[in-house]
Amino acid sequence: METERNILIGGEAGQGLVTVGQLLAKALVRSGYEIHVTQSYHSRIRGGHNTFAIRTGLEKITAPKESVDILVALNDETIDLHQDQVLKGGIIIIDAGSNKHHNKVLGVPYAEFADEKMYNTVALGIIGALLGLSQDMLLRGIESLIGKKHPEAMEENKTVLHKSFDWAKENKPASFQELPAGAAGQERIMVNGNEAIALGAMAAGLQFCSFYPMTPSTSIALTLIAHADRMGLVVEQVEDEIAAINMAIGA
Repeated sequence: METERNILIGGEAGQGLVTVGQLLAKALVRSGYEIHVTQSYHSRIRGGHNTFAIRTGLEKITAPKESVDILVALNDETIDLHQDQVLKGGIIIIDAGSNKHHNKVLGVPYAEFADEKMYNTVALGIIGALLGLSQDMLLRGIESLIGKKHPEAMEENKTVLHKSFDWAKENKPASFQELPAGAAGQERIMVNGNEAIALGAMAAGLQFCSFYPMTPSTSIALTLIAHADRMGLVVEQVEDEIAAINMAIGA
């Protein structure tokens, strides 16, 4: 049995692919798997081709991988750009309404499960089922994102996830193997590179940060802000990069 999978989620900015990727990554870590995440994106609010790749398995993973086991295409451009990376025996997940045809395609009837705004939840259910994750683990991630303050939204997401998850279990190719069971229940944390930079800076004694928000570094400062009160930090967002440098020199 294979102990590793590489999942590539592709689409436009604004389609929710980062949300799918982050929730899936959390579910994998909580289920006892190792992960390595790579993101590629344009600096736009909407549009532009973006990808979120997760390489996962039971052994420690320290690098990304080009070949893909599961390609989740939230638009047709993703198929055009990445179909050649899909391994023999791999799966390309697309909307059943797409006019793209490929011998590895698994056409998902997204519209039967949810409105377009919740297609990312459908995709999460499909991928989770193919990998052999539990619905409960996926729902924990959605709950942490939505929060218990929005029970109606949580219930709607739960219904959509349940439908798409069950559909994938019934329709997945027999040749596609789930991941072997991971060692769930361990006390673990998941951080991305920017969060690790912020945590390292605080551990080293950081007291002041001035910044101008700019992709892809903004979340370093946002992580510092989240811990500012507890750690005694001063974090200032300024009007441009020159102001950030001047304020840092003054500090």
